Amino acid sequence: MHQNTISVKWLVYTFLIGLSANACFSILTITLASFSPFPFLTLFFAVNHFYRIYIKEAHNEVTIRPAWAAFLIGIFSYSAFLAAQYPELGSNFISITLTLLLSIWLMYKLMFGDKRYSA
Repeated sequence: MHQNTISVKWLVYTFLIGLSANACFSILTITLASFSPFPFLTLFFAVNHFYRIYIKEAHNEVTIRPAWAAFLIGIFSYSAFLAAQYPELGSNFISITLTLLLSIWLMYKLMFGDKRYSA
């Protein structure tokens, strides 16, 4: 018997992976961003834990789209944060708009979609 549940762990870890991956990329490519080893450590540990969860719950097709949305929310939210912190990098309108649209879709999916969640 297959249960259709949305795994909240997947959503949290994919958000962290997107956030830290964009932070690592920004540190390496943008000269205004100061170097810190913490985004690299966060990316390593988040990918490691996500892989363990993925192996345990390999047949969870219901969580794939919300997990991609959480990943993109992490990427675009860090881009918006960086553009707000350093205005000379350019506008953050597209990043904020995409973050809000994806967040609204994810909340709609969690609130009115499948009502079964797993922690």
